[in-house]
Amino acid sequence: MNDKVYPRLSADERFKMVIKTFVNGDEGQREKLVKSCPKATYSNSEHAYTERIEASRDIVTVFIIQLLEYDKLISIIKILNGFNIKEQEYKTEMKLFTEVNAFLLAFEKFCREYAGIDSKDMIQAWYGYDERFIKKIENIKQFLDLYQIAPDIELKDIWLKNVFLNEWNHRVKPINL
Repeated sequence: MNDKVYPRLSADERFKMVIKTFVNGDEGQREKLVKSCPKATYSNSEHAYTERIEASRDIVTVFIIQLLEYDKLISIIKILNGFNIKEQEYKTEMKLFTEVNAFLLAFEKFCREYAGIDSKDMIQAWYGYDERFIKKIENIKQFLDLYQIAPDIELKDIWLKNVFLNEWNHRVKPINL
């Protein structure tokens, strides 16, 4: 290899050769390959904006996955309610319903107070093509209202802090330039 060949390497060729220099322990060759790589200037959207977009998409995706899990569990409980329910099972069900309520309230609070967007709008921004998620939320809320499930504020705060805000604050922090 000489100085005229290095700049003409394709990205794929350069990548493979650099990996081989790691395997062979050839730091000199690796340095020549890296330094001779063509330089480019890129134009990107503002990092703070991009992080907000990506974080909101990821948070909504996690919310939807958990929502579907809760919906499945509630459906199973509804089916099983046709059978004899023991007091211990009833307490377990109420605990789950309280958790679901706290989860929904935490997401709504996150969207409203931290992202500055209505929770339905946030969901529709990422999953707007599919109304079933909004309908699932409405059905679950009707079910929780029917059974007068009281909100567990402590559990809501745990969901808010440990799940939604944790990810948001981790991703949407100021950049130190």
